[in-house]
Amino acid sequence: MVHIVGAGPGSPDLITVRGQRLLGEADVVIYAGSLVNPELLALAGKGAAVYDSARMTLEEVMDVVEQSHRAGLAVVRLHTGDPCLYGAIREQMDWMDRKGIPYDICPGVSSFCGAASALGMEYTLPDVTQSVVITRMAGRTPVPEKESIRSFAAHGASMVIFLSTGMLEELSQELTAGGYREDTPAAIVYKATWPGEKVVRCTVGTLKESAQREGIRKTALIIVGDSVAQSGYERSKLYDPVFTTEFRTGREDAGMGNIRPGTMYVVGMGPGSMDQMTGAALEALKRCQVIAGYTVYVDLIREHFPHKQFLTTAMTREEERCRRALECCMEGKDTAMICSGDAGIYGMAGLILELAGQYPGVQVEIVPGVTAASAGAAVLGAPLMHDFAVISLSDRLTPLDAIWNRVESAAQAGFVICMYNPASKGRPDYFRQACERILKYRGEDTVCGLVSNIGRDGQHMEVMSLGEMKDRAVDMFTTVYIGSPQTRKIGQYMVTPRGYRYEG
Repeated sequence: MVHIVGAGPGSPDLITVRGQRLLGEADVVIYAGSLVNPELLALAGKGAAVYDSARMTLEEVMDVVEQSHRAGLAVVRLHTGDPCLYGAIREQMDWMDRKGIPYDICPGVSSFCGAASALGMEYTLPDVTQSVVITRMAGRTPVPEKESIRSFAAHGASMVIFLSTGMLEELSQELTAGGYREDTPAAIVYKATWPGEKVVRCTVGTLKESAQREGIRKTALIIVGDSVAQSGYERSKLYDPVFTTEFRTGREDAGMGNIRPGTMYVVGMGPGSMDQMTGAALEALKRCQVIAGYTVYVDLIREHFPHKQFLTTAMTREEERCRRALECCMEGKDTAMICSGDAGIYGMAGLILELAGQYPGVQVEIVPGVTAASAGAAVLGAPLMHDFAVISLSDRLTPLDAIWNRVESAAQAGFVICMYNPASKGRPDYFRQACERILKYRGEDTVCGLVSNIGRDGQHMEVMSLGEMKDRAVDMFTTVYIGSPQTRKIGQYMVTPRGYRYEG
């Protein structure tokens, strides 16, 4: 017997229970080595013969199948994801039909499902789209003309595009020619559910440059459509208390089940320590039943609120975090979304306000906090006494060209420049590049400062010249200050004069 088994998208624990059992009973395993996670082979039967079909032709694969069948051996043909999608199984089944070899199919979790999980998204949002197109670009292998990317793009549905990462410039052109706007939300999901999974959010017009920036050349899915933004949708009728279904009768007066929605407090917690949190922020946290936030930030305050319910997500899961917090409000719980520094400066205030309209009755209150720019400035002295610009070097949500334009414009205009997120593992060289761009307009002796771990253990500050600073190692927990032409060093401090007249 031959079992055609879907291996799932990558993670070994996403193979089905049936698929795992069949692997364990197999005498022979033929797996798609270029795509299937080799860790799955550990589930194969003891002593099973293993063949990598990435190095085999169809004839060679079927020769192994025939010989194994004649020998009475159990064979598993292991395909990535679900074998019915781009698995090339029809030709194998036809071959076995001709030879009288019995077979069956064990479905698997497709990578397009794994990609949705990585993005924290639902493909079919009410009043946004109710359809998903699964397709690929025509390349070395053609597709029927009536199924071109351009023709599908005209529908504006959610689109999941396989096997096309090497043709992103052409893909963008076809998508826009078919009807998608250049700013239509898009995402690139590399190796969904694998340990090296990477999610890149972008737009239809920036697919190529986004993939190049992240070094993604293959083994990725492209997801396109307004559904990628996960916003602007109508509430589902499935759980609407006023909607009648086979299992319950809706009530016009049901509202939200007579539960008063809680208030959403978006709280700026300051740079890190409890003594730099405002009294209003502290009161909001005391008032709430749920405290939500990025894991690192929640861990800073968890011990001070031992009886609260905590809701955390990792970095890049901001929308998921906000939606889960708003759902807590819909359950009648006052909820705090905490943000480092000020919630309205590179924080969650904007996203919460964008999403809150989808959660009827939830009131939002923004509680300000001490942002890193002012907290770090206090450590350095008075670098922000005159006009200044705050710029983040993170290009996760902002195109890099736009960041460089802002850096150079601020430098040319004479602003003191405060930089957030100056470097990370994925962009170790951005800070040096920013300094070199500023040096086109400022002298190497320009007074600069940096403060790391503001308000936390290990706080450190230094004042130095721009020439010295450009080669310094910085990280996400460092705030950088580039002085204006008037900024100077007074003792250990960095000071930008305001222009007050004084005698001294």
